[in-house]
Amino acid sequence: MPALPLAALYFSIFVFLTEFYATAYGIQLAVLGFVYIFIRLLDAFSDPVVGVLSDKIKTRFGQRVPWVLVGCPIFLFSVWKLFVPDSAIEVDVYYLIFWLISATTGWTILYTPYQALGAELSDDYNEKARITFFRETFALIGTVVASVLYSIGWENNSSIVKLGIEPAQGLQQIIVFSTIVLLVAMVFLTSFVREKVKFGITVDGLGIAELWNSFRTEKLYQRLLLSYFLNGAANGFPPALFVFFVTYKLEEAAFSGVLLLCYFLAAIFGAPFWLYLSKRMEKHRLWCLAMIYASVIFLFVLLLGTGDLVGFFLICVFTGFALSADLALPPAIQADLVDLEFLRSKKRRTGAFFAFWGLAAKAAVAIATGTALIFLSVAGFDPTKENSGETLFYLSLIYAGAPIVLKTLSISLMWNFPLSKAEINNIESDGY
Repeated sequence: MPALPLAALYFSIFVFLTEFYATAYGIQLAVLGFVYIFIRLLDAFSDPVVGVLSDKIKTRFGQRVPWVLVGCPIFLFSVWKLFVPDSAIEVDVYYLIFWLISATTGWTILYTPYQALGAELSDDYNEKARITFFRETFALIGTVVASVLYSIGWENNSSIVKLGIEPAQGLQQIIVFSTIVLLVAMVFLTSFVREKVKFGITVDGLGIAELWNSFRTEKLYQRLLLSYFLNGAANGFPPALFVFFVTYKLEEAAFSGVLLLCYFLAAIFGAPFWLYLSKRMEKHRLWCLAMIYASVIFLFVLLLGTGDLVGFFLICVFTGFALSADLALPPAIQADLVDLEFLRSKKRRTGAFFAFWGLAAKAAVAIATGTALIFLSVAGFDPTKENSGETLFYLSLIYAGAPIVLKTLSISLMWNFPLSKAEINNIESDGY
């Protein structure tokens, strides 16, 4: 359940916030791009520290959940400051940087242990995939809700529902909803989730130096991590430019939230399909097929022009169908590698390995988001002015072309990935 409000907030930070600060406070796109790269890379390198600490410290309240409870209020308060800026304070790039640092710090403290918790709830090959699919489906529901709240509201505090509202109103609706649901989710998490390790303070696990040396020897994990990074970067370009593409290329700004809603609804409906196939195919091969499918569909973005709302709607639906596989299969593969490492070394390093995972994810989003905004600025795009046809073509090219190239590289790394269910079972039966 926490995945729902957390995803709603995290998604909004990287999809809706840039347009809000660019148009409402006049911060240039290139400046926003560099800010996002700096903040996310700075934050990413704190993940291994939190991961190692959450591996080492086991309290009477649990090993992972206490970290979630500490990071949650930091993250939530910081996002309030970002979404509803203080009118008594001058809002500029320094305000944005300060609260982004605070928000990402809270996110690191809560989310790395939260992901590790999911990987530790079961040792079963298929059930690990089931857990990640359910968690990521709730996250997709969160993004759906955020998309709706950002685009639909009430006109002048009346009972009339309005499509296409001001960004400030949309962000306020998202933060209010997410706060309520997240507080309820924290109650459920602490009441019903039972961790396997509950008692005592321990120094089990690895130090940073030993962890790094272990990571260097894990060639399969390095390969998976690089593939995940490339695919994460591919997935980072469209969200960073989505609002700009719909508003200035298609000239259908009022439908941006609705289109996002359709995209994520398709992902939710696609989750059972990919979960079914994950029980009958190797996870890495299925992930590759999902990426190939999404890339082929995404090629058609380059053919769209002003008013092509139906065409873009179909692209959103078909590519959204593959998103749940893209989100759930890589963490499930990683969970298998964590179990493999445990069988070999007899040390449980879930938090530390998911810390590297978080580092890769954040670095990918940072580089993709920042680079997309910088490229768009270099191409001459300006959201406050009328843009030429050539500039809008570059917008389409950055929006769709970069992800296809990056996904192709990711597929090349994972297509023949040498880890299967049969091999894991053989290792277990050999008594590793």
